[in-house]
Amino acid sequence: MKILSLLLIVNCYICNLGIAQDGYYGKPSDYIPNEFDPNSTYNFDYKMTGVLSDNRRNNRYPFTLYVNSADGSMAITDGAMTAMIGRPASTRSGKFDFAVISPNSGIRMYYTVNDPDEGEKKVYYTINRNLSAPALQLEFAQAEIFHRFMQNATKTPAGNHRAFGPQTLYSGQINGKNYDVTISARSAKVRITPAHVGFLCGVFSDDDRLQNRYITKFKTEGITVEMHSFSPANFILPATGYLHEEGQSSYNVESMVNNEGLIKEINERIGRLTNEMMDAARSGDSDRISIISLKSAIETQRLQAIKNGHPERQIPEETATELVNLKSRILQKTKECQRNEGTEYEDECTRRLSRLQSQFKELYDRYFSY
Repeated sequence: MKILSLLLIVNCYICNLGIAQDGYYGKPSDYIPNEFDPNSTYNFDYKMTGVLSDNRRNNRYPFTLYVNSADGSMAITDGAMTAMIGRPASTRSGKFDFAVISPNSGIRMYYTVNDPDEGEKKVYYTINRNLSAPALQLEFAQAEIFHRFMQNATKTPAGNHRAFGPQTLYSGQINGKNYDVTISARSAKVRITPAHVGFLCGVFSDDDRLQNRYITKFKTEGITVEMHSFSPANFILPATGYLHEEGQSSYNVESMVNNEGLIKEINERIGRLTNEMMDAARSGDSDRISIISLKSAIETQRLQAIKNGHPERQIPEETATELVNLKSRILQKTKECQRNEGTEYEDECTRRLSRLQSQFKELYDRYFSY
């Protein structure tokens, strides 16, 4: 009887601690991981909805994305989220179909475009090959750094979330930057293989409580992400029929050989811009992210023009400079118009901003076909 009583006490103690009793914490996902191969079929078992806000310009973008709990990859299917990675949802020459983000392999963009020589075709691009999970999810993808943040943060009650119950606000710093992270007290009934899945919000493994938990809101100086739902799904994206970027048969080999040195220079510039983007993402500097995204898009356009056998279609340097300057002026004018809301200058400021945006779009559309 004493042994039985002791076992019951130990079992009760373990249950109260929550040590791996729910079958979710410490249990890897049994879902199919994505292989991230050309023309593969991508699988996602959870859907995440929410709002991405630009804190500087008070813009709000509702979003839906799909998550693979086995490898942390994500799928973007709506145009609102493409701005996050600096690509247009559609242009006069084509439209965005979907994107897949892999924590280890970068971002793949799928478009249906109108090629001037071949007509309509489905194409596939890989961008930001070095953009890994720590850059996409900031430092939250790194379990040790996130653990220190949780330990040292100031904790205050944050009310009830309609889907995730009672919450706690964790306020603190990571690498000198201020963060506010709202986390549900409720255990997440989700098995995950990585330490964190989702975009800033989502599900993470709490090594202190020995539970998987929901991050319901993430806020820093530049952006805020609010999660409205994180629900099971069986979402499948077939990528068959899309031309693979790295397949030489899709490109003009002679043009690539003749411009080998230039291709190397462009790739080096893209690499530097990728590092700059990672720094900008960590600081939450949305204006800097916009400028770097544009510069990356310009370099990508030049690379594609060469690979497609039309190096003469590259954006000239003076045009690239004009595009960047226009973008910078648009960002500044947007802030100016916000400061003058409700004043006699508001209408004039809005007209000037509209003219700048029209100039930018006209120049942009001359060279971008995706």
